[in-house]
Amino acid sequence: MTGPTALPAELLAAVTRIVGGGGAVETRLPELARLLTEHFGADGCIVYGIDSAADELYVSAAHPPPGDDTATLRLPLGFGVTGRVAADGIPVVLVDDEPRNAVHRALLGLADGQPVSRVCVPALSPDDRTWAVVAIHWRTRRDFSQAEVAQAQSLARLVGLRLQRDAALREASEHRSAWEGLVAVTVSAQEAERRRVAADLHDGVTQAIASLAFHLSAAEVALTESEPEFALEQVQAAQQLADLAFTEARTAIAGLRSPVLDDLGLAAGLESLARSVPQLVVRVEAADLDLPEHVATALYRIAQESIQNAVKHSGAAAVFVRLDRVDGAEPAVLLVVGDDGRGFDLSQRSYTPGDGPPEPRYGLVGMHERIQLLGGRLTVESSVGSGTTVRAVVPLPVED
Repeated sequence: MTGPTALPAELLAAVTRIVGGGGAVETRLPELARLLTEHFGADGCIVYGIDSAADELYVSAAHPPPGDDTATLRLPLGFGVTGRVAADGIPVVLVDDEPRNAVHRALLGLADGQPVSRVCVPALSPDDRTWAVVAIHWRTRRDFSQAEVAQAQSLARLVGLRLQRDAALREASEHRSAWEGLVAVTVSAQEAERRRVAADLHDGVTQAIASLAFHLSAAEVALTESEPEFALEQVQAAQQLADLAFTEARTAIAGLRSPVLDDLGLAAGLESLARSVPQLVVRVEAADLDLPEHVATALYRIAQESIQNAVKHSGAAAVFVRLDRVDGAEPAVLLVVGDDGRGFDLSQRSYTPGDGPPEPRYGLVGMHERIQLLGGRLTVESSVGSGTTVRAVVPLPVED
């Protein structure tokens, strides 16, 4: 039996219609397998997809349709005939082959001891990457001409081109989704920072200035009524409030950006942060690391928020801060902030990336978002009566 030696226009049009339609091409590969089986007068055709994560081939489509058990067939990439075709990107022809895998033999419809003839061609993209393997088989002995193999390879290349296109579209969609998520997280972090600054100004500076205005008004009235002693008292009170407003404003400004962080780096910035909290004993062990500015800023903010939580919510007497580099296959920087406060119960809601932090929140949302932006991870350990520990790990660029 001799097969066709040229690529008929009708066949080319039919295959182009199948692989060029809308939606994912995988849903139309069974139709392609049927078409190739009929065109080559074969007993069947199997299209093997490639699972790059598992380094395996799987049955993406077959004609005749596979049974439930044979559809689960998976072949190691690089092993066996089909695996080598996928790994090497080179067509292979077999005559009187006897596959040893029982599931594979069932998929080919072979009886015990029955051989099979096969032509296996890689579905290549223009950059010669193999995206699938198209295997056409006969349950009788059959020789193949070079023209037939070339024809099968040409048809498989159309499949490879479409699979590459679909993969590129998926990757673009994933990048778009990741970008949209990044924008959302960034905006959320910015808004959280604005709310924090607004709260600091409202609770400190705004109220101090309102009281200042009241005392100055009272002093003005006292002066017009010739009560200099009362007016002096009001001016003195106003002076104290002005000093308070000035201090609160400086604190708010320092909260926005640490000049020590800009001038001397993260280690010195953490030392300065520790000295700015007289309510607690803060012990700092910080390696002097050369970090990208955005990484240093994010870690400083996490340390700042953690220490503020210890002051406002935990009832802690002491806090420790550790900053160090973690070497290995993926170098990273580690920040640990722990306190000896009352802690809280994490069992009500586990804290995992993408699932939001546990209650009470105490700024943990903002911390998590900062680390997420840097591709790192944040973990929180706490229990009632045992304090709270926050760990942030941020990957560092691999040095050339």
